[in-house]
Amino acid sequence: MKMGKGALQALVILALMAGGGFLPAISISGDPGTPGLAILAPSKGAPMSAGRALVIGKATGEGMRRVEIDVNGKGKQSVAVAGGGFSAPVHLSSGRNVIRARAGGASAALEVAVSAKGGYAYHKPVEKCAECHGSAGKGYSVKAPKDSVCYRCHGRMDGKKLVHGPMGSGECTACHDPHGSANKALAVSRHDLLCVSCHDQKSSAGHIAKSRGKACTACHDPHSSDKVYLQR
Repeated sequence: MKMGKGALQALVILALMAGGGFLPAISISGDPGTPGLAILAPSKGAPMSAGRALVIGKATGEGMRRVEIDVNGKGKQSVAVAGGGFSAPVHLSSGRNVIRARAGGASAALEVAVSAKGGYAYHKPVEKCAECHGSAGKGYSVKAPKDSVCYRCHGRMDGKKLVHGPMGSGECTACHDPHGSANKALAVSRHDLLCVSCHDQKSSAGHIAKSRGKACTACHDPHSSDKVYLQR
C-alpha cells in the first residue's frame, strides 16, 4: 500500500512520541488565539537597544477598539485596534523600561532591559502585519496553517525521512517567535532551555552533561533528518 508523504510523516511522529524520543509541541504562553490584551513583542526581559522600538500586541476582548501605550509612564499614545491586533513605535531609554498597554478595562505590562549591547531582533516583515494575518481589519488570527504562511518566504525544512514533531504538525511558532527574539533563529528561548522544555526525560540531563555545553543543534537537526534521533 502506497502512502503519501504527509501520512508517512505523521506515522513517524507518532512512533517517535510513543517511544519517548520526542514529545508534542509545547503550548506557548500569550497565544494570539486566546481572547484578551497582551504584548507579544518585544518579548519579556528582552535585551533591547536604546531608541525606537516597535510594540506589537493583541486586543481581542470585547470593546477593545483603541489601546493606550506608555513606557515608564511617559510618552502616552493611543493607537487603533485593527482585526484584533495593534502596533505602535515607542522610545526606550537605557536601564529598566516597563511598557504598559490598556484597553477595554484590561491592562498588560512588559519589562525589558535596555543597554548598548541589546540583542533583540525583529522578524524582517514584522511591520507588514497583513502578510501573515490577512487583510487589515479582517481578523487577527493567522487563517492559513502556520507552516504554509512561513513557507511563503522560507524554504521547506521537512524533506528528510524523520521529521521533528512541531515541524511535522506545522507548529513553527512552538520554537520560533514570528515577531522577534533575542535568540538565534528567532527561537522563543535559548536553545538548550527550549529543547528540554519538551525533552525532559530522565536521560536528558545526563545527555546534556556529557555534551559539555555543546548546543543541542550542533548534533541534532531541529527540523528533519535521515538519521535516528534527528542526528545531523
